[in-house]
Amino acid sequence: MLSATDQPESDQNTERLFFFRLWDTANPERKEVDSMTQVLAPRGPFGNIRIAPDGQRMAFVGCREDGPSPHDIILARHGDKATQNLTGASVDRPVFDYRWSKDGGLLALVEDGFHTKFVAFTAEGALKDVPAVPANPSAFGVSDSGVAAFAGQTATTPQELWLWDQKSAPKQISHLNDSWKQFTLSAPEFYKYKSFDGLEIEAALLKPLGYDGKSKVPLIALIHGGPTGAWQDSIETWGQLLAARGYAVFYPNIRGSSGYGEKFIEMNRGDWGGGDYRDVIAGVDDLVARGIADPEKLAIGGWSYGGYMSEWAITQTTRFKAAVSGAGLSNLISEYGTEQGPSYDEWFYGLPYEPEKIAGFLNSSPIVHLRNVKTPTLILQGDADPVDPPGQSQELYRGLKRYGVETELVMYPREPHGFREEKHLLDRLNRILAWYDKHLREGSRATK
Repeated sequence: MLSATDQPESDQNTERLFFFRLWDTANPERKEVDSMTQVLAPRGPFGNIRIAPDGQRMAFVGCREDGPSPHDIILARHGDKATQNLTGASVDRPVFDYRWSKDGGLLALVEDGFHTKFVAFTAEGALKDVPAVPANPSAFGVSDSGVAAFAGQTATTPQELWLWDQKSAPKQISHLNDSWKQFTLSAPEFYKYKSFDGLEIEAALLKPLGYDGKSKVPLIALIHGGPTGAWQDSIETWGQLLAARGYAVFYPNIRGSSGYGEKFIEMNRGDWGGGDYRDVIAGVDDLVARGIADPEKLAIGGWSYGGYMSEWAITQTTRFKAAVSGAGLSNLISEYGTEQGPSYDEWFYGLPYEPEKIAGFLNSSPIVHLRNVKTPTLILQGDADPVDPPGQSQELYRGLKRYGVETELVMYPREPHGFREEKHLLDRLNRILAWYDKHLREGSRATK
């Protein structure tokens, strides 16, 4: 099973002031000085500020330049205006979290394609060798003695707790999810393919349970959120349910995804629906050529930016027989004017209030191309979503209805961008399965 990291539209300005409260280290009885001093003004979003054990250095996860999302560990010494990018050149992978060690070194958790891993640095900033761990770590902490505890998971095993002394192999210490062993899950095949311009794209493929290795099967392309996100080697319920239902599921980490370096992230700046869409199509073509995907039974789906890509795809091709758009973006101009965090979109397209920028927003908006759509489309939306507000789905629905496209809009009360209520989560999954069954499986129960 896989899940997507989604680092979407947080409300962060492109330039923000960074303040640090001064501590009186000469007088430990005094807790703090009575004033605050600005020490840095990083460009772009940043966070996860931690002070070194010696109190003379601090670190934060910040941008390489100005966005679109925090990527590297940045070091700053007390009193200096200059900063040092610790991980940009040596690691060049998004930093999820990190911890200082007592000797002034750092242990960091980074995203590396579909996987996560630990990297470590000495107090002098040199990269250290770290043995691979058997499960993809997520949340972690480090004790004063240097023992790390982390939650780890893989494509077929849910999260468990692990202990690691940073010397020998980690040991699993919990069995909270042993009940999962009674279920048969589809293990993904991780592979790479060449896109239209020769760029190498990493993807994962879930094959139907019991697949004979010869038949052509219905294929559903699922696109992750973001775009500065990625599919990961962890739990993703849509795909497992679809694989159990007889579908192959394609998870591409297309250009713009995180986990492949800063330059890869920047490749779809101002180009949503361009190279990223062609990456999807190239991956679908590859699976058709390999004899896995039935070219007459293709579908697409996704949430957030994945919903946007699904909407865009159906305006560009009629190859997909069904689509599911969850909390997507149909109109990038009205999205900017109503979403919670417009600075993220601004990094990609600028300001829609400037005449010279309007064309970029419009040309990448599915709503401008809706008259081309023939694909039956299921639209799912939380009515309390501040990230991609309900108006985006309503605009899509109205346009599809106007052009006579088969479509349904399901609005879930109280739900934000990520659903929380169990009944809604189950209803969403059942609707997704029924929609694909209806349009891809002849004689299915949904069709009947």
